[in-house]
Amino acid sequence: MLVWMSIAGVGVAALLGWNLYYRFAASRIEALMDKRRPTSRMVSGGEFVDGSRHLKVALALTNSDLFYENADMQASLDLRWVREIEYDTRLATGHEVVGSKVLRMRCFSQVFEFVVPNDVVARWHMMLPPRQQNEPAAGSELAMRVASAT
Repeated sequence: MLVWMSIAGVGVAALLGWNLYYRFAASRIEALMDKRRPTSRMVSGGEFVDGSRHLKVALALTNSDLFYENADMQASLDLRWVREIEYDTRLATGHEVVGSKVLRMRCFSQVFEFVVPNDVVARWHMMLPPRQQNEPAAGSELAMRVASAT
């Protein structure tokens, strides 16, 4: 009987610890945003979408990089390698987001998606305007050579 009560007590303690950890996650994101604010053009909260996982992150835009970080990870995208930027209401998986927009960035063969709240989308749009890749696709160059040869 004592063993079962001990196991239940450890389970309850783990559940309470997990709950407490996620309750303070918002304040950790705020602290990361405050740290990046002096050196960034734009800072806001958002979600990094990685498949079916949605991770709350602090987003910070500088002249050359987009930083996204939380207590568990720290990453950045070099804006020189970003080929396309678009804003959408649906994720690449087809799921619609409510009350937010999807900031989608394509870097060659990689797609990065961030869900940003509607109240900061206009600022993101101004600081990081949409753009499309203006280079012709590799296959179209070959098709043009074949067509001109005939």
